[in-house]
Amino acid sequence: MELIGIFGGTFNPIHNGHLVLAQTVLDTLHCTQIRVIPAAVPPHKETPAVTAQHRAAMVQLAIQDHPKFVLDTCELERQGTSYTIETLHLLRRCFPDQALCLMMGQDSYQKLPSWRRWLELLDYCHVLVVHRADRDNTLLLHAEHEGKLIDIAAAPTAFAQQANGLISFLPVTPPDISSTRIREQLAHNDHATIAEIPPQVLRYIQQHHLYQQSN
Repeated sequence: MELIGIFGGTFNPIHNGHLVLAQTVLDTLHCTQIRVIPAAVPPHKETPAVTAQHRAAMVQLAIQDHPKFVLDTCELERQGTSYTIETLHLLRRCFPDQALCLMMGQDSYQKLPSWRRWLELLDYCHVLVVHRADRDNTLLLHAEHEGKLIDIAAAPTAFAQQANGLISFLPVTPPDISSTRIREQLAHNDHATIAEIPPQVLRYIQQHHLYQQSN
């Protein structure tokens, strides 16, 4: 069964750490594609000052050399808050015969009970929890045993055997890159950020005067 990775976030801005993570998941799970989905109105964060349209444009520029990465603007086209369960419902209709893999970090995983209709997530997809390889997994395992979400813990390679319903953990050591730090550096014209975002994204930011102190 073909497997599609689902990578959501504010991408404010998208950076090389995002791209490395997506490529790692693509290679590890042998995904057909990774759908990168910028949130228009994130439910657990303040809405970014930079518009969703700008953030989507930066994603498109960042992934242009990655043929298996696809910009998905479904959350930008919807009214209201960008709830993941609604996105998954739409994607399941679009891809009825493929397995879907929702990527999330350790922090998001442990906050799942605060997500809208969180118990329904596995009705639509698998969940892949990406966590730092150099961190203690105690909290992850604790959440695994007590969280109602989890029916089956599996190896990531099992995701392609069925359309949804599994959860697994992928230990990685991503680059130490932070969107918050990048925004702060850009606001102060600090060139340290240049190596952390794709050059075409940096040019777009400069062209549109994004992340200046007035923002």
